[in-house]
Amino acid sequence: MLQVLLVTLFAIAMGYVEAAVVVYLRALYYPDGFPVPVKLGALPIRFTRIPEFENRMPPNMLRTEMWREVATIVMLVSLAVLVGSTPLQMLGVFLLAFGVWDIFYYVFLKLLIRWPESLKTLDVLFLIPVPWIGPVWLPVTVSAVMVVCGVWLIVGLLPPR
Repeated sequence: MLQVLLVTLFAIAMGYVEAAVVVYLRALYYPDGFPVPVKLGALPIRFTRIPEFENRMPPNMLRTEMWREVATIVMLVSLAVLVGSTPLQMLGVFLLAFGVWDIFYYVFLKLLIRWPESLKTLDVLFLIPVPWIGPVWLPVTVSAVMVVCGVWLIVGLLPPR
């Protein structure tokens, strides 16, 4: 259980760092707000370019953001390899860390800038390979399932003491 606690604390801290970066980026590039000008259609997610965002952020900053997302995944995979002792435990650590990180990212954004307004608020979920657009409830729900599965894989597969 100590593994679960430490991975959770690490992921909460990552969530704060990620939220802080987004607070700075929004203050610099979107001081009037961050509405997502996309209609979703029948599915709760859409993969599309957003010219309105691309035109406000210089291309080198957009590339930096994309590489920051890659670096985040590398950090989570590295944590999983360092903490897990079997491939399934590594998967569990990755799922737990990813899920907690993503949920706390939104928690900290709400605390820092009172955003999102609701779980129905649209957000840019990822930028790779193109922007993923969806309501906040979608990544939060997926992340909650990841947390449960991650804990089950970690705790359920730990050797007895």
